[in-house]
Amino acid sequence: MIIKTSIISSAILAAMSLQVQAADLSGGFFADSKADLNLRSYYFNRDKIGQSDAKALSQGVRLNFESGYINNVIGFDASLFSSLKLNGEQGHGGTGLLRSDGDSQKSYTKIGQAYIKAKLGENSELKAGRIVLNTPLLNDSDSRSTPSSTQAVVATTQIQGADLYAIWSDRGSSKTNQSFDKYTDSNGDDYDVKVIGGGYTFGNDLSVSVAHGQADDVLQQSYINLGFPYQISDKVAVKFDVHYYTAESDGMALGHVSSDYDSDLYNLAAQFSYDTSKLTFSYQEVSGDAYQLGWGGDDETGFSTWNSVQRLDFNREDERSWQVRFDHKFQDIKGLSFMTRYTRGDNIKRAQAGDGSEWERNVELKYAFQDIDGLSLRWRNSTVRSSETVDTNENRLMLNYSYAIK
Repeated sequence: MIIKTSIISSAILAAMSLQVQAADLSGGFFADSKADLNLRSYYFNRDKIGQSDAKALSQGVRLNFESGYINNVIGFDASLFSSLKLNGEQGHGGTGLLRSDGDSQKSYTKIGQAYIKAKLGENSELKAGRIVLNTPLLNDSDSRSTPSSTQAVVATTQIQGADLYAIWSDRGSSKTNQSFDKYTDSNGDDYDVKVIGGGYTFGNDLSVSVAHGQADDVLQQSYINLGFPYQISDKVAVKFDVHYYTAESDGMALGHVSSDYDSDLYNLAAQFSYDTSKLTFSYQEVSGDAYQLGWGGDDETGFSTWNSVQRLDFNREDERSWQVRFDHKFQDIKGLSFMTRYTRGDNIKRAQAGDGSEWERNVELKYAFQDIDGLSLRWRNSTVRSSETVDTNENRLMLNYSYAIK
């Protein structure tokens, strides 16, 4: 009788435990979860002077799921990326909207994000899996139908107001690639990338961001950014911004840098704001080899500098570049904004006689619909003339719609 009672009691306790766990799962993981759908209709047309145009029309789909935390500790996030071909003629690829298969352009679908997340205390978290990253030395591009992605382990924490992070990655996936490919050197050997960094904002609004990345026996890079905004009056403000990158090879040559690669890049900018208008002046200089940001393979890490624009980065060997930019938000037409900029580079070291030069002009209009939440239309135009690459005239048109499912 005692044994039977004990068995029954144990069964009841086990059932109660399962009910509590189920409650924690439904109350945390599912009840606190959310999902959203992002649609991006994208038209891209790059007129290459003297060559075949690159043009396509695609329908980008990004379905995001973000869970709550089981027992306030563990959760799981995932994103489905897809780009559906609406139009893409053979021989006109290279748009970055669709997957290239020889001369043809094709749709693609992939699990762009899928990672476990775990809270490590009140201000710390660990993520592991496929992640869209956004740090200065390791980030993913979202300039086409869907973003690129990185397989990584990411740890973040906050200590006395400083935001700190550490990243380990062994492979990446470009925007149109359906697989995640390992980083490999010129011998075909695999390697991994490690990045540490952080940022802090002082009481006077001076912000500092630093990062250092290392791929053992391959490449190392460092980055620092200083930003200082100053409010002069209710309508007048000024902001100063400094970016500095430095990199050198650490042994084995990669596909995009040589074994004796050594380069520095700095960018200085001053922005003056009045009411809803901004005027920005920027200067950038490269010392040494062309600065090739990124870690090789399918990594699509991009610059954080002002002179990294729609097509060009103005990062060639010994290149000096300057930019003037104007931004304006229309007050009479709510949701409408305008941007134009002109960037010019020269002093480019060339194998041929004489220094090279290039310039790019950009115009952008964006309208956020006031009566439909999450709907916006964006037009981007660029003109490029360069002694180092093909001259182009380019137009991009994007219709974006975001909808919160839950």
